[in-house]
Amino acid sequence: MRHFILDGHNIIFKDNGLKGRVSADPAYAFNKLIFRCQRLISGKSIKCTVFFDGTPPGEIITGIKNVQVTFSYNRSADNLIKSLIARSKNPRNLIIVSDDAEIQRFARAHSCELRSVKRFLTETFQSGAADAPEKPTTDDMSIEEWIRLFNQ
Repeated sequence: MRHFILDGHNIIFKDNGLKGRVSADPAYAFNKLIFRCQRLISGKSIKCTVFFDGTPPGEIITGIKNVQVTFSYNRSADNLIKSLIARSKNPRNLIIVSDDAEIQRFARAHSCELRSVKRFLTETFQSGAADAPEKPTTDDMSIEEWIRLFNQ
């Protein structure tokens, strides 16, 4: 199965719409990127893992089928991405989305496919992922997630 590995902060700060929101409402920007991933891979045999530096900035949506969100806490997201690449049994199935030169070199050395952030953003807009509704379907969220959202 193909697997997108996203450098979340790298993408957010190169997307004009998300970059402008991240300081005022970081959870919104993070969740918007997560929903774009959901729309991009919907109906396909593709997984997506989004890596963010630090800790969650608030309520971050989880439980979306084939979309994993990982926060680095006291480590760097770049190191977590490189660790995942190094541990992969089939790195040729990994699609690394980052403009970080060190991550790109590491991915290239492990025969991963590379995507620039610009190309990824273009693909998400062309697929309609950027303009997708912000609410996932019931199939994409756990019951606990729905309860948490409606109890706010």
